[in-house]
Amino acid sequence: MLQAQWTDTGIGLHDVDPGPLQPGHVRLRVTACGICGSDLHRYRDVGSQLGREVTPGHEFVGTIADGGDSGLPDALYGVDPWQACGRCDFCLRGHSESCRHGLLVGVFVPGGLGESFDAPVSSLHAQDPSLSALEASINEPFAVCVRSIHLAELKLDSRVLVIGGGSLGLICGALARDFAGHVAVTTRYPHQTEAARRIGVEPVAEADTDAFAAGFEPDVVIESVGGSANTIEQAMNAARVGGTVVVQGLFADRVAFDPRTLVFKELRITGSKVYGQSFHGTEFAAATAILPRYRDEIHALQTHQLPLSRIEDAFVTAADRSQRSIKVTVVAD
Repeated sequence: MLQAQWTDTGIGLHDVDPGPLQPGHVRLRVTACGICGSDLHRYRDVGSQLGREVTPGHEFVGTIADGGDSGLPDALYGVDPWQACGRCDFCLRGHSESCRHGLLVGVFVPGGLGESFDAPVSSLHAQDPSLSALEASINEPFAVCVRSIHLAELKLDSRVLVIGGGSLGLICGALARDFAGHVAVTTRYPHQTEAARRIGVEPVAEADTDAFAAGFEPDVVIESVGGSANTIEQAMNAARVGGTVVVQGLFADRVAFDPRTLVFKELRITGSKVYGQSFHGTEFAAATAILPRYRDEIHALQTHQLPLSRIEDAFVTAADRSQRSIKVTVVAD
């Protein structure tokens, strides 16, 4: 089967033997896989080794090519890529997101950017039949944002500012819109501004963030940028006294912030890693359940689709903002 692998200059396809199917697994025929911001970090930083030893891709769906002894029907399934052990003290207390032995597919174990993927049955989530494979492939980013919204503890009159107009920031904006009184999302590019308006939240030009926040006084600020920018300090400065800051972005470097802001404003700052448990099951399952009602928002975010045979072009498109990309998805040939 063809499988994406990192190269010294970028990414390419290699023909590999999938091997025998392991007990408790099914072999999926991957139909769509989104390119995540963390994938782009590895694509740009060819000198980094973390996650470059394995096939990337953790935002994917597929149909069953070999069900083994699972008895599962041949439907469309999303894959929860966070492989928690289920046995450590955190898992046993219902905090699988903090599993001591947890591994993320596409970073520590081979991912879904290929023709097939062997998934543990326990990680599969059947998608609503009304969703296409392309639409359903955004299940994983929605799960990331479901957790962030849970941690934000929004009220019906909450004012929410999301820093960052990428796919995660816009999804957080769409979810917060349905729980809070007023939601704004900062945007850097015109196509992000257009997408924010399409999903029903207020766009704020990135350069105007501080001035906007001074008048808006958000109760909750969700940071979704990461990288090397000091958006944590920006989020702390933007939040009102007694506000909450949810840090979702993955940072490449250490960033500094003034702890006096934390103390004097009595802020609550929490990180948002991956999806965990909710009241009625996993947050990944919760995201799967609500996904169909956000079809219009999904269409605003999924801007580009390229076949697996053009994997390098897909990453070039995702990395080049002049292409007006928000979510680039690799689809089966």
